[in-house]
Amino acid sequence: MAGTPNPMQAFGGRGPRGPRPAPPVTGKPGPRPSGGGSGKGGKRPQGPGGSGARGTAYPANGPLGRVLRVEHKISDTKTTTLLKHKIGEEWQDVSDQANALIVLRRLSFEPLDGGTNPWKNHVPLHEWATRTGLGQDDGDGLLRQTLERRRSFLQRWTKTGAERRHVRRLRLTVEWRMVSGHGLQFGVLDNGLALNGTYGWPTLPGSTLKGLAAAGARSAGAETAQVVKALGGPRPRFGKDPRPTQEEHRSGSVRFLDALPDVDTVKVHSDVITPHQHPYYTGTDPQGPDAARSDTNAPFPGEHHNPVPLPFLSISGDLRVDLLGDDKGDLDLVATWLCEAGEELGAGGRTTAGYGYFEHADVDEEDL
Repeated sequence: MAGTPNPMQAFGGRGPRGPRPAPPVTGKPGPRPSGGGSGKGGKRPQGPGGSGARGTAYPANGPLGRVLRVEHKISDTKTTTLLKHKIGEEWQDVSDQANALIVLRRLSFEPLDGGTNPWKNHVPLHEWATRTGLGQDDGDGLLRQTLERRRSFLQRWTKTGAERRHVRRLRLTVEWRMVSGHGLQFGVLDNGLALNGTYGWPTLPGSTLKGLAAAGARSAGAETAQVVKALGGPRPRFGKDPRPTQEEHRSGSVRFLDALPDVDTVKVHSDVITPHQHPYYTGTDPQGPDAARSDTNAPFPGEHHNPVPLPFLSISGDLRVDLLGDDKGDLDLVATWLCEAGEELGAGGRTTAGYGYFEHADVDEEDL
């Protein structure tokens, strides 16, 4: 048809994307030997004194394998497993300011030949997380800039609107350690951690803070009407209060912003929990809880099951929490409930083991 553009001519005879290369005819490649090693086992030349080191590189699964890999090195004195990032033609350590949303939630390092890693999959991820604080390194001032943007927003917010608006700024100090988002599972990690949706830093989501305030209100014996007014409804009844009515379906007067880590305070720790009777509780034992609910005669769990260590990440330090509302009295109530929850109930998981308890203090008004 006359006048119809020819895409082959528009892109130099190759089409919009050019010819696609033919797939390789070889089978799946195995773990790649690291630089300087041979193709069989990745063995490096021996150093002075006869001591040698063996190293193997495992690329990340999927497209990220082109630029990210794990290097596992064994020497006479130690074993190291490091994350590496390809910059140009060189492989360098993953930056201390990398985004944890990518590192923790998008990477997996299963060997491509179906073999077994000589290291556990969580090792390089946890090593990077604990060393960098999940990318909190403030060398470029990003965390300080983010806290300053939050402060500027709160200043503008309090000065807009027909009625006076109020802000309550708190600093939550973890007494020991805290783990929030334990049930999140991403990539190769069995247990997750709540991360900021933009920067990947450790956080307490606003929804978690609101749930903590509600739990603290119940623990403190607050009146249902106060809880509904501040946090919204319907809410579970306290004591012998009547059931909620249709009028109580409302939003609360207090708004919760996601917590941000304070500068140079939040540390990340690699912890482990070792449950016993793991096959029984996870349903992988044919004589476990599922079998107990059937017609078979299943025994109770016993000590013959092997304990299974499960690694997870936890945090310690200070978190910045901001509460917004139109009623200063409601803000004060919610701050009191958060304090009650932090001292008596704890936040996140593993509270029976001492995790999650915190103290709170008001941030100076000069910071606002």
